Amino acid sequence: MLNARPRLQRQSLAGGRRRLLTLAIESSCDDTAVAILRRQTGRPTQLLFNERIASDNRAWGGVNPIIAVMGHHRSLAPLVSRAMAALPPDQPRPDVVAATRGPGLPAYLSAGLGVAKGLSLAWGVPFLGIHHLQAHALTPRLVHALQGADDGVVMTETEMELQAVRPVFPFLTLIVSGGHTQLLVSTGLTCHSVIAETIDSAIGNALDQAARHILTDAEIKLCPDVQYGRHLETFAFPPELGDVSQQHASFFQPALSRHDEQMTCHSGYEWALPGPLKDTRRLAFSFGGITSHVETITKRRPDMELAERRQLARHTLQAMFQHVASRLCIAIVDSDPVRRLADSFCDKSLRLILAGGVAANRFLPHVLRTTLAARGLPRLELVVPPLELCTDNAAMIAWTADEMFRAGWQTDLSVCAEPKWSMDSALRGGVDGGSGVEEEGTGQRVVCRDEPP
Repeated sequence: MLNARPRLQRQSLAGGRRRLLTLAIESSCDDTAVAILRRQTGRPTQLLFNERIASDNRAWGGVNPIIAVMGHHRSLAPLVSRAMAALPPDQPRPDVVAATRGPGLPAYLSAGLGVAKGLSLAWGVPFLGIHHLQAHALTPRLVHALQGADDGVVMTETEMELQAVRPVFPFLTLIVSGGHTQLLVSTGLTCHSVIAETIDSAIGNALDQAARHILTDAEIKLCPDVQYGRHLETFAFPPELGDVSQQHASFFQPALSRHDEQMTCHSGYEWALPGPLKDTRRLAFSFGGITSHVETITKRRPDMELAERRQLARHTLQAMFQHVASRLCIAIVDSDPVRRLADSFCDKSLRLILAGGVAANRFLPHVLRTTLAARGLPRLELVVPPLELCTDNAAMIAWTADEMFRAGWQTDLSVCAEPKWSMDSALRGGVDGGSGVEEEGTGQRVVCRDEPP
């Protein structure tokens, strides 16, 4: 019987490679991206190539699947060609080829998968199909590896020890993107447990929808893309009004308790935005109600003045981000896996990885940090990648492929795109492509293991 999701295979020799050159392709949405990563024992990790081309969907006011797919097919060959020109003279082809396998729309994913599998076959090198959300979660480890890169510098044994990949497992992962909103406990490279996820719209999609109602027609026309939620922060906290961090601090005052959080936040106008799931401690996210209220407010006030629109933008961001912070605080108290993980760190700080496109909105980390501090949870250290690595990119795919290959994983060339693919190791699938994956040649079942500190 044909396996619905061909599994990753675990090899016995891959982890011994000292130098690894990985070419990766990302095509899970409307951006086409290619990267080449070089990681070598004793030398700093380097991105030799990292470029992205976005399809132009402004005429449709959102991502048009046909235009996006055409964009992938137009952009992939030129990007790969430019990437190959960036290879070092002594290595004319990569050691590994990788591509995003899911989640995402099959047509988008298949464009990148097809090219990557073809290159793998032509060059006779291993292929890895990468989980998009896993790559987001591992981005801070890529950032750490890239820090201080200086070509030609050989590290001492002490420096190599300090260069060990960080943050080490275990940690909490908060995925905030256009298609996903999830809180996970991450205990290993392929071992993740979903603690909470959205029950309706993902936060990135909700922000895009709200922005379409809040931004004026003139503002929409000025947007260089259709990621309107990304531009909502600039509209809400424009640099011309002063330091943005100071604007964040003066506008947002964190709730000191769950009771305070349930109180209505007055806007100074004849409207207020509700807090989602205010009357329950359910471990879930919900953003659809906020978007619906924003739509109702703007339809009732089509002639809304600029100052009021800006205030609505601020309150929309606050409502969504405060909801995320609230569910995080509840999870730390109510979720057994999260509480056990936090307790295991004793006096050390448990790291929370904030990953995904919405992490590029700098108001979100401000809300999370100030709320955690106000609730007496300062031992939770928030780790946020730089802006350029929050949004979809091929560098994170290359890094994840490098980590997976060194751990002994490869993907069969018969795999197809996986539009719905859970990160949860306990569910059918997981990052490793299926529970009970067998280590090749051993017959032993692979279990989740924490990475040693």
